[in-house]
Amino acid sequence: MVDAAAISERLETCFRQVHSERMDGVPILNDALEVRAVGTHAWNGFWLSILITPWFINVVLLPQETDGVIIRTGEKRMFGFPAGSFEFIRGHEDDLGSIWMCSLFSPVFEFTDMETAEAAAEAALTELFESEDEDNDADRDMQKIWRGEWPDAESGVQEEIDADAEPVAALEDEDEAAAPSAFSRRGLLTGKLRETNL
Repeated sequence: MVDAAAISERLETCFRQVHSERMDGVPILNDALEVRAVGTHAWNGFWLSILITPWFINVVLLPQETDGVIIRTGEKRMFGFPAGSFEFIRGHEDDLGSIWMCSLFSPVFEFTDMETAEAAAEAALTELFESEDEDNDADRDMQKIWRGEWPDAESGVQEEIDADAEPVAALEDEDEAAAPSAFSRRGLLTGKLRETNL
């Protein structure tokens, strides 16, 4: 029986091959990142995952069953989640078959390490399944993550930086210039942070 771990392995194996065979030397690669499938699970007849690669971070939907319906590569379709409806683009890989993707980041130069990329992927996955009117601290937490500050695991609240920590404050100003001013989990999904699709 196919399980989420097996699907993650298939996704990672396929896109590692894409990386080595088709993306070698392409200038949009972020060498700090590697191929990884995050949060893979069954959903509405699909396997859903957040796929991190050195050139994109996408929400991926892989059909659990082949339905025989012919859909052209590049076709677009809206998928509904608790957070809203989002546009996916149909793709195809020989080792996977047909696949739907929703672009979160492309390229991915914003991320300096896998830890930060995985945090963004996990946050986006959580946001997909939160209702549009749910009030939480996600946006504030993700702004901290973007700046390299990690919210407290239990309370979600981190003590404010001491007034004498001027170097940190200066770094935050630099980060704000380089990063979107309103980095939020919902922004990941509404396209506010997407510059290009696949």
